[in-house]
Amino acid sequence: MTKQGSGPKVRKVRRKTASSVAERRAHRQVATRQKILDAAAQVIGRHGYAGCSVARITSKARMAHGTFYLYFKSQQQLFDTILPTLGDDMLRSIAEAIGDESDPIEVERLGFTANIAYTAAHPYMNRVLYEAQLFAPKSYSLWLEGITDSYVRSFKRTLTSGAFADASDEELHMVARMLVNARTALLFRVNRKTAADQDFIARTIATYVKFASNGLGI
Repeated sequence: MTKQGSGPKVRKVRRKTASSVAERRAHRQVATRQKILDAAAQVIGRHGYAGCSVARITSKARMAHGTFYLYFKSQQQLFDTILPTLGDDMLRSIAEAIGDESDPIEVERLGFTANIAYTAAHPYMNRVLYEAQLFAPKSYSLWLEGITDSYVRSFKRTLTSGAFADASDEELHMVARMLVNARTALLFRVNRKTAADQDFIARTIATYVKFASNGLGI
């Protein structure tokens, strides 16, 4: 009786163990892929895309050269992945900062403040973004469209008054693109030195919010 009852229990334990091993393996794979992306972003921040070799990436990530090719077929595939990955991470941080805020100017203030904080914490972001136009143009275009569409959705939720309260989708896309470009231009001024200057950051945010308020006619 004891032996007959032990079989199913053993198989159940084995299935559970196999599942746990698979989960741990999957977790390690995700972590390793992210480690490669983080290392590549830091290399780009220092050497640019042109100097972002597989050797430098794997050296920075402290892993074997061949490990890179288990996750990316080529440098170009990696380049096409970096900006979307960082961009999504940045947009999540901005969305969390904005929350359910519905005042459009407060949305701009909270969003741009989070934007600056993310750039300060990831000083390589500016170069990754700027040089992506040349080295990963398709990804750059998709990123730009994505952040513009996100902006338009926000406008439709918050712009209940002002010059663009009844604007068409085309107008909202143009306004969104102008504000994205304005933000980007100011973010290029954020580096390790300026990020530590609280007065500079405060002036930058205040100037941008004033610009956005006047531009939106609110």
